[in-house]
Amino acid sequence: MNNFCKISEAIKYIDKNLNDTLSVELIAEHFSFSPYYFHRLFTAVVGKSMIAYVRDRRVAYACKMLNETERKVLDIALDCGFDSAQSFSRTFKSIVGMSPTEYRNKKIAPSIIPAGELVKRFTNRLKGGILMNPNMIKKNKIILAGVSGDGNKTAEIWKRFIELDEEYTLMNKVSDDGYEVRIFDSTTGEEKIFVGCEIKESVETKADYGVYEFFKIPSSEYASFDVYVEDGYESENNAMSEWLTSNENGYVRNMFEGKPYCVEHYDARFNGNNAESIVEIWIPVKKRK
Repeated sequence: MNNFCKISEAIKYIDKNLNDTLSVELIAEHFSFSPYYFHRLFTAVVGKSMIAYVRDRRVAYACKMLNETERKVLDIALDCGFDSAQSFSRTFKSIVGMSPTEYRNKKIAPSIIPAGELVKRFTNRLKGGILMNPNMIKKNKIILAGVSGDGNKTAEIWKRFIELDEEYTLMNKVSDDGYEVRIFDSTTGEEKIFVGCEIKESVETKADYGVYEFFKIPSSEYASFDVYVEDGYESENNAMSEWLTSNENGYVRNMFEGKPYCVEHYDARFNGNNAESIVEIWIPVKKRK
């Protein structure tokens, strides 16, 4: 079962157990995730954190019971996973805009989307293997040591870097994560890439490792997309361009020396063409003026 399928199953599991104690740690363990990664992936797929999703679903089902039954507010609160009428009423009002009693008196019939239908909708956020709800991150300047070349010769350039890294091991690496920076020249139609690893800034670097080239990824805010390599790694450009033109927060592409660029980040989740293999792709963004 791939990670997206696990999130789909987690959504269904949550709906069946809304009256139980639900935590990120508990659900993550149940579906064999680390809590950090589960939280990040769930938020990317659903568009909100698991805690916010659970809260909203509990209130939605409470609305249904308030409309269709004469049960006491406290009983409904307890059945929906709240520990007191006070906490239920406070949460209910913050979401619905009125108290549970006011809602019942207005005889409002709620519409609850079944978990299975929600999964279908969330699936539509996958475009060519890309989760279309990016994680917005801010990164300071990152210094890379590596090699550069023609963007049409990616495999060759990665091979050069791997061979270089094996022969001249960098002692000031920040981690073993790999980076690929792609810079596009719309005037000439050429694409240049830089492949390397992050290093600590040091005055000795160039003297000690003159065989390497160096590149500084500028500080920026980024839209970070998780790309499932097996499901459509080659189609990421169109999908991300679609997000740039349709996002509701007014983000537009940020540039590097007047040229569009993106950063591919290969961390521990990348494992070649394995079905679980994920690459992070960062699109530099800024708010539209």
